[in-house]
Amino acid sequence: MFTKAIVKSVPKTIAHGITSATPGEPDHDRAREQHAGYVGALEACGLEVVILDADDDFPDSVFVEDTAVVTDRCAILARPGAESRRGEV
Repeated sequence: MFTKAIVKSVPKTIAHGITSATPGEPDHDRAREQHAGYVGALEACGLEVVILDADDDFPDSVFVEDTAVVTDRCAILARPGAESRRGEV
């Protein structure tokens, strides 16, 4: 059973990430509102949420679950396919 979740705050540069390739440019303020809702949902599930600072050097870094999953038995660190995301790990 998971008891903690790690999230990363929304970077100001989110509009420059891979997600900007889809229709509609990400809006920083809206993304922050949605992120707050996500954090609230995790807390409502009983998880202790650890919030890391945003990293404007990595626009997609808000999606921390893409790069690492950590349990009490092991840690899985991914190697993102996009060159622009490799520094996130």
